[in-house]
Amino acid sequence: MSISAAEIPQVPTLQAIGNRRSIRYFDPDRTVEDWKIQTMLQAGRLASCQGNINATEAIVVTKDSDLWDEIEECVSGFNVQIINQSSHLIFWLTNLNAWYGRANDGLSSLALSGALTKYHGWNYEFTMTQTVPRLMSFPTERTEMLLRFETGQAVAQANLAGTALGVGSILIAFGRKPGGVEKAFGLGPNLKFTWGHAVGYPLEDAKAGGQRVRLKFNKLFHNGAYGVPLEADPQVDAALKEIGMIQEQAPLAGRFEEIDELAARFHRDPGVVSWPAREVTRLLKDEDWDFGPNIRKRAEDVLAAGGLPDYPEEMKETFRKIMEEHNLDVRKFLGDD
Repeated sequence: MSISAAEIPQVPTLQAIGNRRSIRYFDPDRTVEDWKIQTMLQAGRLASCQGNINATEAIVVTKDSDLWDEIEECVSGFNVQIINQSSHLIFWLTNLNAWYGRANDGLSSLALSGALTKYHGWNYEFTMTQTVPRLMSFPTERTEMLLRFETGQAVAQANLAGTALGVGSILIAFGRKPGGVEKAFGLGPNLKFTWGHAVGYPLEDAKAGGQRVRLKFNKLFHNGAYGVPLEADPQVDAALKEIGMIQEQAPLAGRFEEIDELAARFHRDPGVVSWPAREVTRLLKDEDWDFGPNIRKRAEDVLAAGGLPDYPEEMKETFRKIMEEHNLDVRKFLGDD
């Protein structure tokens, strides 16, 4: 399918960030156009990458693939319905050999592009005798950490490009069968599977019930030193709300009715999962979370309705052990008992 520039939606970046959701209900009868998949991949290809070594690759798969059954065996059970309703799966890979085999060419391409200059201290002799050998001597573990971060940047840009084009996305872990994806595609040890990316047209409302709640800005970002909160400017946040980057928090009116309608359509169980009353109550009192009125009202309704599960006391010691190993405040999450 050919496409002209005039037919491509022009959605501002900050608006696309605000519109982005993890879509969990795809329309199985609609196929995302090839040009939109290509646009998403181009967005990933153009993401920032150290030394211009281009370590991020991807495999695009549809349900008519001979490998589909094998792929399905690798995904977590609660994601099977998602991938089977999606239009495409994108398997994002990190190629470690790009670091060891392309460092020289990547830096050379940057020099030809006018990015590596004498202004910053670059010179050919130092680059070839110090910089490139040092980069190529990195242990695999460090290289993998650095490059997976870059793959994450590429995936994020692809995700936003899809959002701007009206395409839904969700990132999915394929951990049920460790190594299964690599085996299915016959990947060598240098190719590290990073994320599965389900793509399709949303069957649910594109707002997916509203923008997801996050921790407060000043709990995530620090001013000059860790632990010194960086405070958000209310006027900036107001402006971001006006342009659509910060949107109304979930759950929007009608969200739970929508979920039940979708469940009935595909003969699935209705409703959502609920946590024990003590956990919901504790969460509402946690000052780290930026809970808005919609989610507070939902929590109050859930508590009032009752019938919530019991806290799994047999898991308390497991949680306690894990938290203590990571020097977390056990009392904050488990109470004094």
